[in-house]
Amino acid sequence: MAAETAVPAARDIDAAPLAGAFSLRRRLLAWMAVPMLVFVLFDAWLGYRNALATTQTAYDRLLVSAAHALGDMIRLERGQLQVTMPHTALELYATDVRMDVREQPGRSPLLYRVNFLNGDFLAGDASLPAYTGLPAVNDAYASRLQFFDHRMPDGEPARFVALWQPVESAEGMRYVVVQVGEYVSYRYAIGRAILWNTLARQMALLLLLLLAMWFVATAALRPLRVLARSVEQRSPEDLKPIATASLPEEVGPLLAAFNGLLARVDGSRQRQQRFVADASHQLRTPLAVLQLHAESGLKGDVPAREALGSIADTTSRTSRVVHQLLMWNRAQSDPHEHARKEAVDLRGLMQDVAVELSPLLARQQFEFSLDAPQAEAVWRGPRWMVEEILKNLLTNAIQHSAPGAELGMRLRACDGVPAHGWELEVWDSGKGLSPHVAQRLFEPFITEGGGKGAGLGLAICRDLALALGGDLRVRNRAPGVSAVLFLPSAVEVD
Repeated sequence: MAAETAVPAARDIDAAPLAGAFSLRRRLLAWMAVPMLVFVLFDAWLGYRNALATTQTAYDRLLVSAAHALGDMIRLERGQLQVTMPHTALELYATDVRMDVREQPGRSPLLYRVNFLNGDFLAGDASLPAYTGLPAVNDAYASRLQFFDHRMPDGEPARFVALWQPVESAEGMRYVVVQVGEYVSYRYAIGRAILWNTLARQMALLLLLLLAMWFVATAALRPLRVLARSVEQRSPEDLKPIATASLPEEVGPLLAAFNGLLARVDGSRQRQQRFVADASHQLRTPLAVLQLHAESGLKGDVPAREALGSIADTTSRTSRVVHQLLMWNRAQSDPHEHARKEAVDLRGLMQDVAVELSPLLARQQFEFSLDAPQAEAVWRGPRWMVEEILKNLLTNAIQHSAPGAELGMRLRACDGVPAHGWELEVWDSGKGLSPHVAQRLFEPFITEGGGKGAGLGLAICRDLALALGGDLRVRNRAPGVSAVLFLPSAVEVD
């Protein structure tokens, strides 16, 4: 029943919105909608400006046509100049389409005034301002005319054209200025109408486009939902890589990273399983031996002091195995988690290790030597890793050397240059590595028939050395074994 209820619970968690999560589909639409909306508004504004310019040009031509028509109707009657408004000019401004809602009903859309060059009124609306002087030649209309704007007494803006027109009078040829104007509010109304129509069409098109993008994004993200369901249905023990054949190419980097994570998790799980198996295997024998010694002492088969001594020796070996197991697991889990960069005096560190193991050295009367430069040997990195490596190497050298033999440690800079790194060597004068152990030197718990071998120590040392970015080399020497730890000039801890 527990297994049956676990899946719905996982689905409920998956269905719930994550804290700080966002919808990729909505964000995609927002990223597309904002620039498109800006483009639509800018395009509508340009359309409005172009439509207004076109409207101005078109109705300016109508003003010029009305001015020419009015100028042609100036004639001499009974010695006086008479001006008659032509029907063609009135028809141009008679349609209601050109009347803006803000204009007063009944107000004539056409404004005109005819005066002489000096400003004397001849015909039209005397309240209009008189254009005096001689208009410049307008090449576009091949006439002397000038456009100008004027605000009427009622506050409405108007646009006028002043046309220079020669006429025959009683005094001979005279020149007059024909001014024709109109209220321009309807021009802007036309531009606004074009603007709103353009905006309505483009906004409708934008909404349709966003709706289409919504469906396209939904279809494009469907493989991700299929992938999520397939991952959800997987067993916790199933850490095989996910197939990428049916997924979009853009998901490839994410899926490759996820498969890499699965591989690392699988490797970590296998290491943990091997660790548990090795630990149980290594601890089974010492615990059984402890039980036998205790039972022998209790039964009186061996003297109590001898039984306690055997128990003490077995407990010491078991404690060392447990310590090695913990260090090995710590090194393999995440060495960078515990690594702290600090200034380490390598010479002092080697002296500390020798002092700590001095009881073992003195017990068997080893001839121990420490060869290190007198100059300061400072290295930056995690001290505990280097200390653990040296302890394991020196302990192995003690275990594999005969009483009274020579062994020691040596410190030197790589190629004589500290910036190239440091080499820390632990050597002994034992019988050396057998071919069986040498081939599988860094595999944990490798021993020879007599019970001695690489054990777990070298596996720990190798993992710690790699975590430091360095290397560990172990080889036979004449006589004995030499183990050299290479440390880079500094350790970069992420």
